[in-house]
Amino acid sequence: MRLISGIVVGLLAGVATGILTAPDKGIKTRKRFNKDSNRFRKDLEKSINKNIDGLAEAISKGMHRSSKKSKKSIFSFK
Repeated sequence: MRLISGIVVGLLAGVATGILTAPDKGIKTRKRFNKDSNRFRKDLEKSINKNIDGLAEAISKGMHRSSKKSKKSIFSFK
């Protein structure tokens, strides 16, 4: 999670610096900003979805292991 936060802060700082030092006219800068922000949003969505998929997989594996252990303890109790 700290990695994602660092990436977000770094990207925002880079975008802000780019806008403030942009040699282009306002309309070109806004178009470029919109393009870059859309690309950033898509990359962030991919990263979040990847992490969510990994978390879901880890939870599923944990539940499967717990189920196996529960079944073993039930049979050993009988």
